Amino acid sequence: MKSVLPAIAAALALSMTTPAHAGDGRAEQYRAAMEGARWTGPLLASNAETLPHGHFYTEPYFFDGISGGEHHPGTSGFYQYGLTDNWTVGMQPFFSIGTQRYNRDVAIGDFKLLSQVRVSHFTADHRVPSVALVTNLVLPTGKHDRLGAVKNGHGSGSFAPEIGINVQQYFLLNNGRLLRGRINILKDFPLRTDVSGRSVYGTDAGFRGHARPGSKTTVILGAEYSLTREWVLAFDIERDQWDRTVVSGRDGSGAVVRQVSAKSWNVGFAPAVEYNWSDRAGVIVGVWIVPKGHNTQSSVTPAIAIQRFW
Repeated sequence: MKSVLPAIAAALALSMTTPAHAGDGRAEQYRAAMEGARWTGPLLASNAETLPHGHFYTEPYFFDGISGGEHHPGTSGFYQYGLTDNWTVGMQPFFSIGTQRYNRDVAIGDFKLLSQVRVSHFTADHRVPSVALVTNLVLPTGKHDRLGAVKNGHGSGSFAPEIGINVQQYFLLNNGRLLRGRINILKDFPLRTDVSGRSVYGTDAGFRGHARPGSKTTVILGAEYSLTREWVLAFDIERDQWDRTVVSGRDGSGAVVRQVSAKSWNVGFAPAVEYNWSDRAGVIVGVWIVPKGHNTQSSVTPAIAIQRFW
């Protein structure tokens, strides 16, 4: 992967400075290669393209996050609609499946509303990167406070606007196959939320106050190699960083409480394999591996997703 990323960066810079002309031989090569490749997308990096007007896209994910010897299975995914050819909207739900003795239930996590506007579009004739501006909104649908003595929380309680940029580019290799690269950069801005009682922020039963979750910054580099028309090898690298979370209020005795968490970050990677049985449907299977980071635990998350274009 270390040798692939510089090649992607160099080819991306070249494509942005060297214009492509309709009808040239290189365009025909790209067109043939694109017709001979099907894609699902890697596990982590999102598409910079938008859906054609009036079309739907569904990609449910099923995963099991394993950390500290405990399993945290759940499901998420992308459910999107082409509002116009250059504007896609959608939703990303989250559900957690409890496996512990006192948490054997299906819980709702925080949902995310999605919006993506495409500002440039890659074609075989005009080989500029596809670029999209992202404006999302995290909804506090998961329970975060007033938790029972042995119950887990699954949300933040905070609305969180999120902005970012997605980039995607195709690279034609000497063997006629395609390498597809993606870059995602995202940052959210959580708002202050009320907190009562036992919560995901570590407060006790008598607590009354507020929390301001730390802002999260995410950078993802993704690459896919079209091995055959149906089979694709995928790989992601993701870096997440969280700013300090501040919790303030009073405990059950009336004493002032102020907690400030430390900043944290980690870097993970996700190898995966895709199989696309048609231009409209495919599946990806892989694992997201996150070694222990700065103030974060290590985790391993096997995942499978099925995509369908409608």
